[in-house]
Amino acid sequence: MKQGVLVEDKARLGSAPPNCHNRCNECTPCTAVPDPTAPDRPKDKHSNYKPLGWKCRCGDNLYNP
Repeated sequence: MKQGVLVEDKARLGSAPPNCHNRCNECTPCTAVPDPTAPDRPKDKHSNYKPLGWKCRCGDNLYNP
């Protein structure tokens, strides 16, 4: 039983991709892709924090989820 709890906890770590269903203006396949964003002004030059957002992609086009 303990192993099942551990696996469940690990599955919740990190950012979950959005549902991109009907987000690409009828273009298919519409899939979620990570969109790393650079901070405007780093507060600490030694920080390795890089926020991660998500976009929906179809072909060469990106859409907001």
